[in-house]
Amino acid sequence: MYKTTLKTMALCISIAVAGMANAQEPVDLDMVNRIRDEGFNHSHVMDTLGYMTDIIGPRLTGSPQLRQANDWTLEKFREWGLKNGELEGFEFGRGWSFTKSVVTMTAPREAQLYALPLSWHPGTDGPVQGEVVLIKIDSDKDFEKYEGELDGKIVLLNKAKKASSKDPSMPKYRRLSDDELEARTDFNVPVGEPQDSKAFEKRFLFEQELFAFLKKEGAVAVVRRSPRDAAMIEASAYLHKTGQSPEIPAIAMSTEDYERILRILDRDMPVSLRIEVVAQYHDEDTKAYNTLAEIPGKGSNPQIVMAGAHLDSWFIGDGAVDNGAGSAVVMEAARILAALNIKPKRTIRFALWGGEEQGLYGSEQYVRSRLADRPVIDDEERSALPAFFWFKESWPITTKPGHQKLSAYFNLDNGSGKIRGIYGEGNAALKPIFERWFSPFEDLGANTVSLNKTGGTDHLFFQWVGLPAFQFIQDPLDYGSRLHHTQIDTLDHVSEADLKQAAVIMATFLYHAAMRDERLPRKPLPTKPPEFKRKSKEEKEE
Repeated sequence: MYKTTLKTMALCISIAVAGMANAQEPVDLDMVNRIRDEGFNHSHVMDTLGYMTDIIGPRLTGSPQLRQANDWTLEKFREWGLKNGELEGFEFGRGWSFTKSVVTMTAPREAQLYALPLSWHPGTDGPVQGEVVLIKIDSDKDFEKYEGELDGKIVLLNKAKKASSKDPSMPKYRRLSDDELEARTDFNVPVGEPQDSKAFEKRFLFEQELFAFLKKEGAVAVVRRSPRDAAMIEASAYLHKTGQSPEIPAIAMSTEDYERILRILDRDMPVSLRIEVVAQYHDEDTKAYNTLAEIPGKGSNPQIVMAGAHLDSWFIGDGAVDNGAGSAVVMEAARILAALNIKPKRTIRFALWGGEEQGLYGSEQYVRSRLADRPVIDDEERSALPAFFWFKESWPITTKPGHQKLSAYFNLDNGSGKIRGIYGEGNAALKPIFERWFSPFEDLGANTVSLNKTGGTDHLFFQWVGLPAFQFIQDPLDYGSRLHHTQIDTLDHVSEADLKQAAVIMATFLYHAAMRDERLPRKPLPTKPPEFKRKSKEEKEE
């Protein structure tokens, strides 16, 4: 009974403290009304996204289309009155694009198959034809058993797919329920050893070696099964750096067509394919670019608030929800605030990143050049990986002058679903502040502040140098179930109402962050964690 009373008292004190903090955090409701009016009644967000996707199209990093998108977004920022617009380049590697992919089964019967080329693989230089063979190569130790066996063959890389355990009646399009949002507010206390990414790193590094072996053995093409079903193709590949390019064509085939081929092979019947892919490299500029522009703050050297999204996409759809949606929302927030002619205390800077899909390259370059850096790990293999593999694990953190000036960075990159809340990344001091900023939007379904972390996008490098950087919680819609990295990522699957809602909330968060008397609270700068001796496979089994 006594313990229960103390617990109740502690909870009451906690609520009271949070309430006091909420009461102290101002919200400019007049400005919120103006932002809502501009964002809901005079929106440009669909026009912006429509041009980006229907006219420019897919924006693979390094491709002419991404550079066109860089130029066009910079022009729009300037048209809307933003200042200090620039394209900030960073070293990336080769550009690549394709214009044709035709795949036909020629034996045991003729049938057109659905497949698209893997990015950064060469074209076929006319049709190529060959009998297919299924191989299993997990490391260079497996090469020996296939030596002399692959000349003239078309190689299948994936074994038969296991039967899905997913309920086919589960909805493909959904919104987060109140219970799901409530569950995200329970903080996940870190436990156990840090996640070991060595297996994934090893596979990433092995890919170049694998394709070199297949070319040497005389294989004419490679076929990978798409990880999706329902004829959706995901064809992402990552050998974009100069000198890494594979010399053998490769395609990703729909699961249904691929599995049919495997079933025919199981009958001990030969299968032959004819493949024609027209693709080209773009080596005229090995840099990719970020688009930057801003609404200047007061004084000669003001602090900065940022919003960002990645402008690049994969190449088989139009990149509408990943991440044209986030880019259009950031641009619309910029347009709204510029149209309202605000005079912020802090500079509001907008960033449209390149190279996110291949390793967060654009945001990495920005953080390392302007805000803070961490040393490249002294390991030849790991230093060849994209920095997100090792950056957070290297020490010490060396801050730069821009580190102190940045108040916050807000990111949007989970499709076109409306904003339902924000991930606080463990920063408890921000919870009552963000709850206040969300208070005018409960009628729009946005009021959840989770202190948990989330990953996979451009706020990470900011977080890894101790800066307040956040990704919004969004309704999933059909982003993960159907659209993410597939050929149906087009404007048809975008929610206009949700994009307007997100742009209004983004603009409001930027405005309040830019007008606060104080910089937003920060967590302590990350320090090196205790060393963990990783358990061997045998030790884990014991």
